[in-house]
Amino acid sequence: RNAKGAAAAEVRKLMSHELLKNPGGPVAILFGDGRGSEDMNELATACGDLAEKLGGKEMALYRATNERGALAAGVGGWDKLDGIDALLVWGPPPTAGIPRSVKFIAAWDHLPREGYDRAVVLPATTFAERQGSYTNVEGTVQFLRPPIAVQPPLKEGWEVLCELGAALGVNLDYAGIFPIQRAIAVQPPDPTPPAAPVLIGPAHP
Repeated sequence: RNAKGAAAAEVRKLMSHELLKNPGGPVAILFGDGRGSEDMNELATACGDLAEKLGGKEMALYRATNERGALAAGVGGWDKLDGIDALLVWGPPPTAGIPRSVKFIAAWDHLPREGYDRAVVLPATTFAERQGSYTNVEGTVQFLRPPIAVQPPLKEGWEVLCELGAALGVNLDYAGIFPIQRAIAVQPPDPTPPAAPVLIGPAHP
């Protein structure tokens, strides 16, 4: 392991490494999310310089297949949730951790995880039982067909979301995953609220 703050310098040393003169395949350099001791801009620049020196190309890797969409929407699992009283966790707990202010935790997951010792855990489907879509690193949307059928009392994610929406007074009348995908394709969700109208005219009409 390199000394703290020295990752970029260590990457640049790889330019003369014997194994990289003829790697014979992809070379992966994985680093964190910019919340540690390293300067991410400097480290990313060093990786770019290394790729250029070796005649290679850079390809961004994301920790999850849909992280590209989450980042584009300005939503990250590391967002702090301090001050909330109730938390519904869809899958793993938040990266930033479960805030101390939470008095009630509900989790919809297929694995026991740290922090669930005081949560109401509802069984969820595994990746092999889920249908839907994901965005690959090229930005292409790919559709999934599960090899294992969902067995009651388990429900698919879209069913659970529709039931939660109905309980909150939101009308989500979908018969399956395909109408949802069609609705998203026709009208992509806008993560930003609409701008407030501005009226321009004489003060005394």
